[in-house]
Parts: sequence; structure tokens; C-alpha cells
Amino acid sequence: MTDQSLEQRFENFKQKVQTLQLSSLTSKGKPYASYSPFVIDEQGNFYIFISQLAGHTQNLIDNPQASILLIEDEANARQIFARQRISYQCTVEIVTSDEADYLRQLDAMQARFGNVMELLQTLPDFILFRLTPYQGQYVLGFGKAYTLVGEGLLALEHINPTSEG
Repeated sequence: MTDQSLEQRFENFKQKVQTLQLSSLTSKGKPYASYSPFVIDEQGNFYIFISQLAGHTQNLIDNPQASILLIEDEANARQIFARQRISYQCTVEIVTSDEADYLRQLDAMQARFGNVMELLQTLPDFILFRLTPYQGQYVLGFGKAYTLVGEGLLALEHINPTSEG
């Protein structure tokens, strides 16, 4: 497999998955897991539009960091122990309605998820969050794990399990 085909598989997978698994911390430092549909911008930032009634919303406001996971559907996995996946550690910030990204990302969500976005945008409790990855890993299968590096974490470096460090 060439680097280009590997990077293309990485990008294709990232675009195919529609929801991310979201891990946040409660105000007492306890882990909390959930999920959310998302869109990605050109810089590799993830955007989620979530209700203030959801448990993870207050967690993200109080402790603006998260871990996210994009993972292959179990039904499509050739090997359940080696599902294709991308994990990121992210900083989190609220995108306010007066920012240029606000409408641009909601429009992207409308294009990706359909008319449900029209309804969600009318609800006063929904907040748009930007999750900016600063560290990541891509696992394609057994022995095929890569650290994400470079601007936007778009380059892949094979993780050698026999190397020190």
C-alpha cells in the first residue's frame, strides 16, 4: 500500500463516518461518553450542534477538552478486534451566532444531515461547538496504527511497536 492510498483511505473513512463518539469530563472529573453527528472544516476542525439538555454540553462548557472517536460500524468490520478507527484529543470552544463559522457550519450540517437541521436551529437550547484536534491516531487494523502529525493532523506516521519511546 502506498502512502497516497493510505492517506486516501484515511480521508475517505473520515468523510464516510457521520457520528463521533464523544468523551468529556464532568465537573467532578468523571468520564462521560456520548455521541454526536458532526461536520469537518478544511482545517480539520470538527463541529457538533448539541442541546444544552444533553449531559456532555455542560461538561464541554466547564472543561473545554474532549476525546473523540470515529469508528467503523461493527457490521462492516472484517475483524471485531481491529475495527478501523480514528481517535483525537481536542480543545473545545463554543462558536457563537455572530461568527462567520456559525452559519457556514450549520449549512454544512444541513447539506449532510438534511432538513432536521432546520428544526434544530429553531430550538433555543442548541449550541455549536468547534473541536480542534491537537493529537490523534489512526488504526487501520492489526499492526497498522499511525500517529497523526503535521498541520491539521493530516499526515500519518506508522507506529512501530518495537521502537522505544
